[in-house]
Amino acid sequence: MALLLSSTVGAIASVGRIAVSPFFSGSLLLATCFPDTTRNAVASITTRLPVNLAASLPANIPPLLASRTASLALCGLFAQAIVVWLNRSLNTMASNGWRVGPGKDWHWPNEIAVVTGGSSGIGKAVVERLTALGVRIAVFDVQGLPKDLQENPRVRFYQCDVASSESIAVAADAVRRELGHPSILINNAGIARPGSILKTEETLLRKLLGVNLMSMWFTVQQFLPDMIERNKGHVVTMASLASFVALATAADYSATKAGALSFHESLTAEIKHIYKAPGILTTVVHPHFVRTPLTADFSDRLEKSGVQLLSSDQVADDVVSQIESRRGGQLIIPRSVALVSGIRGWPTWLQELLRDAIARGSVNR
Repeated sequence: MALLLSSTVGAIASVGRIAVSPFFSGSLLLATCFPDTTRNAVASITTRLPVNLAASLPANIPPLLASRTASLALCGLFAQAIVVWLNRSLNTMASNGWRVGPGKDWHWPNEIAVVTGGSSGIGKAVVERLTALGVRIAVFDVQGLPKDLQENPRVRFYQCDVASSESIAVAADAVRRELGHPSILINNAGIARPGSILKTEETLLRKLLGVNLMSMWFTVQQFLPDMIERNKGHVVTMASLASFVALATAADYSATKAGALSFHESLTAEIKHIYKAPGILTTVVHPHFVRTPLTADFSDRLEKSGVQLLSSDQVADDVVSQIESRRGGQLIIPRSVALVSGIRGWPTWLQELLRDAIARGSVNR
């Protein structure tokens, strides 16, 4: 897993995204159709460069582009780029009730968001960015707000144990009474305590399942009915890369994150087919390990094993950008590890090799 998050893989992924861009490959393909124009353009650019730099450039770029081999290769690259672009477009449409455009009737100063676990980590960073858009925020957390959020007039704190349906019901009633009906729900709260299955105590197991998974039922049951009535809303589910790859010494956490993905998928289907509310957006987020209070006890060990931890700001930027786009979807952060989402379709032997590698890193920390 550390390899998947390395800077080398990130750089390769960036180059790959450029290579499969229709604009990049299409421009090169167009250049092969007009070799004389390309030759003149390259010569014009070269004359404007410093002498030393111009001399270092390959002199055979125009002839190379004009070759039949280059034309065929670029045709294949362009065709692949079109397929990738079409696939991404279909993914976006499928995640948004087959709509082409973004959701309508969103005006950020009029919107209210509930963020569970919003007093620290990713939740706090999300709150900060949403308030910058003008959104009013209700933070559900067991720990109080930090001073900077206390001073933010757009943030209201509701002390709440998200593992308790009664506690969430009391907080939800207060939100509706004091702020109004939320249009954005971000199920972000989560806890983790590394340990093997045989050493996991029942008290911790029940608490972790309640906070990481059952809380999603409790919050959605409180806030989804009004979203359905208005046919407008956005439910964001915070999952993890552990949704796809179970972690040794974290079976409880991995199970809740796989459950979070299933919850998101079922919720999306029910909104469309039971409640007939296509205006409600759903997003599921799968970040890699993030430097937050959640990972404070073992972040040093992760870094020693080669994992480059994400920051809360990196994850919050992507989450809030998704909300601001007025579209639902699936976010894998960073994008360079997106291939992990397809692991269940890999051959069993290849899946097991990856799980073995990850497990060795986990138990040797």
